[in-house]
Amino acid sequence: MVECRFTLDVFLSHHASISMVFPTRWIVVDDQRMPIGHVAARTLRRRLEAVWLELPRADSCADLNPSRVHRLRVATRRGLVALDAFRPLLSSSRCAWFEKRLRRIRHAAGEARDIDVLADRLANKSSSTTTLATPSEEQLMSPAARTVRNRLITMLAKQRDVSRRPIHLISVKLRDNDWPGRLERLLDDIPRSHRQMSFGNYARQRFKPMAERFFLVADRKLRRADEMHALRIEGKRLRYAMELFAGAFAPRIRARCYDSLEQLQEMLGSFTDHSAAADRFSRWAEDRGALQLRDILLEMRREELAMANESQMLFVRWWRPSRRRTLRKRFDLAIEEPSFSRSA
Repeated sequence: MVECRFTLDVFLSHHASISMVFPTRWIVVDDQRMPIGHVAARTLRRRLEAVWLELPRADSCADLNPSRVHRLRVATRRGLVALDAFRPLLSSSRCAWFEKRLRRIRHAAGEARDIDVLADRLANKSSSTTTLATPSEEQLMSPAARTVRNRLITMLAKQRDVSRRPIHLISVKLRDNDWPGRLERLLDDIPRSHRQMSFGNYARQRFKPMAERFFLVADRKLRRADEMHALRIEGKRLRYAMELFAGAFAPRIRARCYDSLEQLQEMLGSFTDHSAAADRFSRWAEDRGALQLRDILLEMRREELAMANESQMLFVRWWRPSRRRTLRKRFDLAIEEPSFSRSA
């Protein structure tokens, strides 16, 4: 098996491809003077229609393109953040209905996505961050070891097919439950008036507690895997909230804040991927149907745990107090400095 050792410099260079440009494709409304009811309706329509569009694309067992499941998973996360951001304007019962379904979709897509990642990792032996053999080691692999590995690849291929079925079942059920009609009723209930609070004022007011929730998690010691995972989840939520409220912030400041959150996600990604892989290998090793693969599954679990631990140590070194303080200052500045004068 390949020994995996990273220095912090190598780790940073691997995740240094992020540019400090805010992705304007996610901005639905850029006029912070618009009444918040109009903004909420337009934004929620865009976010929830995206989920509805991606759902049938991801539920096909005939086409196992992993990018489709990934897009569905991300769309559900953005939809959940949008519902939370505009919660004060929404019918509580209608909002709860969509939140419940979005979480179900996210869970099903998450299971499928994890299997896709493992299957691709096993198939693409050239990745330097995986546990797979290099070409020269592949040639040295014994026939018995090669047979076991091929069985594992076959098992993963079957798991990929099975993983799409829950998504398909959810898609069918939501068609029966009239998702499009329910979306129209959700939007129709949103109060809209020119006397409402402006988008800019609402955004800064609503965004502040979201940022505080993120920093509450970010300032922890991060000793455990669940704390690392919680930080990544809160970072995603804050990044998606920035996309919703982007028009309320000065372009340069919002780009710097967004860039910092993207870099955080990239740095945490290696740890969470390896942790998820180790957990899944452990569960599969306990399955009676995988008895012949148990040794290789446990070996891969040990290697994934080792790489997760190494990624965690590198992240803790990178996520130093001075970096957290700088990030907090950026967000405080974004909230305190409105972009109205720039967009007027």
